[in-house]
Amino acid sequence: MKAASQLLAKMSNLPPVVVTEPVVVSLETAEVVNDLFRRLRGIFPAWRQAWPSTEALDAAKAEWIKEFADEGIRTLEQIEFGIQKCRKLKKPFAPSVGEFIAMCIPGPEDFGMPLAADAWLEALMGTYSHDGVKIAAEATGLFDLRGSKQENKGLRERFDRNYMIVLRRAQAGQRLDGKILTGIGHDRQKTALELADELAEQETQNRIAKQGIPADGKSARELLMAKFGKRTS
Repeated sequence: MKAASQLLAKMSNLPPVVVTEPVVVSLETAEVVNDLFRRLRGIFPAWRQAWPSTEALDAAKAEWIKEFADEGIRTLEQIEFGIQKCRKLKKPFAPSVGEFIAMCIPGPEDFGMPLAADAWLEALMGTYSHDGVKIAAEATGLFDLRGSKQENKGLRERFDRNYMIVLRRAQAGQRLDGKILTGIGHDRQKTALELADELAEQETQNRIAKQGIPADGKSARELLMAKFGKRTS
């Protein structure tokens, strides 16, 4: 059985998982998940509290594969990031799948960026501890920020949305700078995170169109299956 480091060197992404009834899992995906659970058992001495039997362990693996697919955890880098976070927990009990998925997604502090509340204060003062704050501030409007008060809710929402987009770029390994699209409408019912996701998705779709990648699900699936030598029929 290959070590995780060998898998990371060989593979850039987890093979696609077809989530149907029953769940169909490739051998490579099964190998990655088996290795993940071996490492988790090594990190958490009280792992039997979560998986007391072979049957419970097998059921957990199937559930984790499904949740990974649902939550967009598909790269080995994401899983490795979650493992490293687990090592820092210093606790005996293994995490739930939801807790582990949350650890697979880096936050602003993992990129040396301040939390959103601190970034907002930096934007108002015009002193930036990270380029990401400056980029979000410029997209929000330096003139507006300079004359604003901390409790300006509307401006805070604009800045939070822009800062979240910059964070999404960092999480995707993209350059932080570049034009941030204007907000889609002024839907006050949406949170800054929802608006950031909406704008980030729009940027992604624009890049996909430029690269000639199929935009519809059926064509994209056929392309992926062809890449891994799978028949789509």
